[in-house]
Amino acid sequence: MDKYESKVRRFETALATRNFEIELFWKRSLFFWGFIASTFVAYVALIDKIAFLSVAAACFGLVCSIAWSCVNRGSKYWQENWETLVEEAESEVTGELFTLRRERHKDLGWLGARKFSVSRSAIALSDFTCCSWVGLLAFSVTKALNIKVPLSLKEAICLLIVFTVVYLLCFLIKVGSKDADINS
Repeated sequence: MDKYESKVRRFETALATRNFEIELFWKRSLFFWGFIASTFVAYVALIDKIAFLSVAAACFGLVCSIAWSCVNRGSKYWQENWETLVEEAESEVTGELFTLRRERHKDLGWLGARKFSVSRSAIALSDFTCCSWVGLLAFSVTKALNIKVPLSLKEAICLLIVFTVVYLLCFLIKVGSKDADINS
């Protein structure tokens, strides 16, 4: 095998492995979503009936969500690793097929395309799910132990809305900027 064939094989292997990592990313997410959704259904069913089990369900949901977040980050690491190898080899094999970016449409303001990172969006969702389980766990514990919280329902709802809006703004700024790295 000559030097060029070796480069082509390296490029093809890196590209196939990158695609495989992306496929595994989504399969892993579906795996965790099965546990998280089932646990949420159990939590809702138990919250007014068996306090101890609602706390246990919230703990399990939190652990599953943290595991999902960690697995997402690990998958993203390996995806970026293989993307780097593809970029290094592509100039010698295909030219700038994957790294060259051309804008197709003029800027349409908020309707325009953005370089959103799909995998970073999933990481942000998994992190928000972790935060949600922390909130549900705190709610379950205070309810199970009859702890009086110095917040009215109205204040708690306002805090949840503010947290969600701030999280969404951070998400949109970090994950959806026009100048985001296409591979991120």
